[in-house]
Amino acid sequence: STSSTRLLSHDDGVPELDISIDSSSSTEATQIISSKVTSISDRRSMLISTSALALTSFAALSLPSASNAAETLEELSLGDAKWNNAADAATQSPSIPLSARIVPPSFATYLSRFLLHYDEGAGRWWEKQSDSFSLLASYEAKKRESKSFSSYTSSIQKGLYSYVSGENESNISSYSKVRAQYASLLNSLVDKYGSKEGAIRDIGLLFAMLPPVYQPTEQLLKLDKGVITQTGSNKGSKLDNFTPNFQEDFTLLLPNKYQIQYNDIEKSYTITPKINLFEIGISEEPGVTAISTTFGPLSSKPLLRERSLSLDIYALLGISGGLGCTLTHTLVIPLDVVKTRMQTNPGEYNGVFDGAATITREEGIGALLLGTQATIVGYLWYGISVYPSYAFFKRFIASSLLSPAFAVAHANDVALVAGALASVIASLGLTPLEACRIRAVAQPELYRDAGLIGTSQIIASENDELGWKKLYAGLPSLMIRQVIFGSIKFLAFERASEAIFSIHPEFREATVTALGVSLVAGGISGALSSVVSQPADSVLTYVAKDSGGNLGVFDGASKMIREGGVKSLFNGLGSRCVWAGCIIAGQFLLYDVFRAAFGITGEDLNQALTLTLDLNK
Repeated sequence: STSSTRLLSHDDGVPELDISIDSSSSTEATQIISSKVTSISDRRSMLISTSALALTSFAALSLPSASNAAETLEELSLGDAKWNNAADAATQSPSIPLSARIVPPSFATYLSRFLLHYDEGAGRWWEKQSDSFSLLASYEAKKRESKSFSSYTSSIQKGLYSYVSGENESNISSYSKVRAQYASLLNSLVDKYGSKEGAIRDIGLLFAMLPPVYQPTEQLLKLDKGVITQTGSNKGSKLDNFTPNFQEDFTLLLPNKYQIQYNDIEKSYTITPKINLFEIGISEEPGVTAISTTFGPLSSKPLLRERSLSLDIYALLGISGGLGCTLTHTLVIPLDVVKTRMQTNPGEYNGVFDGAATITREEGIGALLLGTQATIVGYLWYGISVYPSYAFFKRFIASSLLSPAFAVAHANDVALVAGALASVIASLGLTPLEACRIRAVAQPELYRDAGLIGTSQIIASENDELGWKKLYAGLPSLMIRQVIFGSIKFLAFERASEAIFSIHPEFREATVTALGVSLVAGGISGALSSVVSQPADSVLTYVAKDSGGNLGVFDGASKMIREGGVKSLFNGLGSRCVWAGCIIAGQFLLYDVFRAAFGITGEDLNQALTLTLDLNK
């Protein structure tokens, strides 16, 4: 007799191939298959070839580089700016202690503005940063610019502190040593930027912000009196008063009327007219403290960027995903067996528990483990392929295919496309293994002893013209389901995690609570993915079960709505949400457990900007 194949719904977003035998209609089925085999073969070949091309591209394309908007900071003339592992930076103190405020926040923020205007590397970096936010709403763009400036200033301040405080912070207790370090810094700024119009004046204003005991007054007194009053060429210093957007445009410097004045009594410089250099503690974002100053915010955390992922990182992501998916689905093999039997033999069992009891009584306890080989190999491949593929495509699309501004403004769309492409690759390996699993479960008398390899060989030999392509009979429908479910899964997980951490930032601090967030966010992701993909899943299953096999997707949807209303598209949604929520929660939980064990958590995938002052550079 000839086997007929149809696609059934699988509640974690992966469809099942229903392999059933109908001896009475074998001749008719053979004729139908023969008449359509050429067109089916052509369509299937095209789909497989397209998917294979995506898989080849994943292996062949160069790995995406880290954001080039940040590379220009490495050209900072003030010192050596380098990107180091963010996890290493996290082990250091997040901010300079109050007892060692030898680098005042106002000094750090004004120096940061000074560099954005006078340093070519810093200026180009900031221009790229601002451009990358240009397609966002005005409020959101300003918010992100403020955050970028705040973190950039943090890196500047930490570099200044390391230089001024000396080796092992040996200078902190000596005013003269700190003053000598600032004197060297002043000379370096004059040498590097002094030839630019207005720079000397801004350098003088900068060092007048220091406490008198730290001011390098001897060096300030040596500055040319005519040059020190020369105003700069930037749009801010041409004005006599602060512009309304001074706190939002971080390239603006102090207006023309502000000058430095030497106080003979105190032997130090002050700014005239007097300016209020306020410093107020604020919460920049949940879990991140900052200081608001006259010249902008100063974060407690340095500037971060995504690091380039090497092949070994992708391999570890794949291993983490493979182990997580394999363990999750291995635990539910008995339930999968019962669900498959209920779908291939409708009406035979009165629920899951009755199905399990009947199968055990009639076939033995071992029958609940049918298809174990295919399940393990299938979901090992799924995890190995889908997680690193998502990471790769998300970075590659954002950094290589789109402009920075478009990628930032359409971050959700990038995540959806990356999830869809990753699902395409996962479907290539999962489809034949699902076919073998369903055969083993639905017809154990024929396939139990054949094993995974034997079952695949039997399926491939059923049609001489199709051959191994017969294993991909369910690829189109499975891929549609996978693309819809998989694209939503990753986006929903990331946004759910962000939402939870924004409410409870302290959950990031402990591994247990962070993993708990992964579990909850995974559950939300699975349930939401089920809701979004349910109509398509219902229609595809209905079309696949149609006896004539001639219904299209849109015709099938129309027929379902006519017969059962719109609600028919969501039949079984509740149980599917619960099932998928539990499965996806387990996947993401175990994925993050193994990532943490391999040392590839979020901080390990980021880099922090560190500045080492090189005054001879």
